[in-house]
Amino acid sequence: MIHWFPGHMAKQFRLLQEKQKLFDLFIVVMDARLPKSSFNEEIFKIINNKPILFVFNKADKANLVKLKSFISKYEKRGQVVITNLKNKDGYKKINTALNNEYQKFKLKNDAKGKLTPALKCVVLGVPNVGKSTLINTMSKTKSTKVGAIAGITRSEQWINCKNYMLLDTPGLLMPKIESDEVGAKLAIVGSIRQEAIDLNELIVALYCLISKYYPEKLVEINLKPTKNEEEIFDNLSEYARLNNLLLKNGVLDIKKGINQLINYFKNLDNVIFDIYEENK
Repeated sequence: MIHWFPGHMAKQFRLLQEKQKLFDLFIVVMDARLPKSSFNEEIFKIINNKPILFVFNKADKANLVKLKSFISKYEKRGQVVITNLKNKDGYKKINTALNNEYQKFKLKNDAKGKLTPALKCVVLGVPNVGKSTLINTMSKTKSTKVGAIAGITRSEQWINCKNYMLLDTPGLLMPKIESDEVGAKLAIVGSIRQEAIDLNELIVALYCLISKYYPEKLVEINLKPTKNEEEIFDNLSEYARLNNLLLKNGVLDIKKGINQLINYFKNLDNVIFDIYEENK
């Protein structure tokens, strides 16, 4: 259904491999509703054993009880912060986590008799998970841009936040779309632009996704969960009828109904669209 692999993402991934040695810490931002699907494990091949801070953003939209199982897995590899970056506590949580990493770095350097420079951090994540919001949030307090660092192009600037610096051109980590369902998951959180997908294909994929994970959300608006394409479009007609969505000639406005449903799906609260698997 969704064939989407922008060339600039592949290029950015290659550049990240080339510059890996420059970074002291990798900040991986994910959508808390997709604790598995919004992360590409290929990044581990680049990071190797360097420190990682996993930031699960938009936690206000996620089912935090279900999220716990996923978190325990990520905590084995790095620090984890669960937050909504648009809330006031976002800055405090991430600043604390980054300063903790700085102190670890400083202890190692102190033991070797070395001075400790600010941590050089790069921010990674699929589109629309909150990379820019994180950088803007962390840079608002007495931070200054510093000049280019060796190995980084002149157009890439660093934000100086005292004990750490953030690359203000966020790294792009391409999503690994292994199936229609994964594509639908990335689309429902906005990681794939809606305009890049055929509207009918998108609504079918999202309807199937909600039918599988949260069928009660369809029942609440008087629709029937189903994964049958013909039945889905029957439900779309029913939705338009129930909501009096009509064109000027009295014909049901199915397109408007589709767009309303997509918005409804995207704004669901207390959800997780991944299933935790112990050995994966």
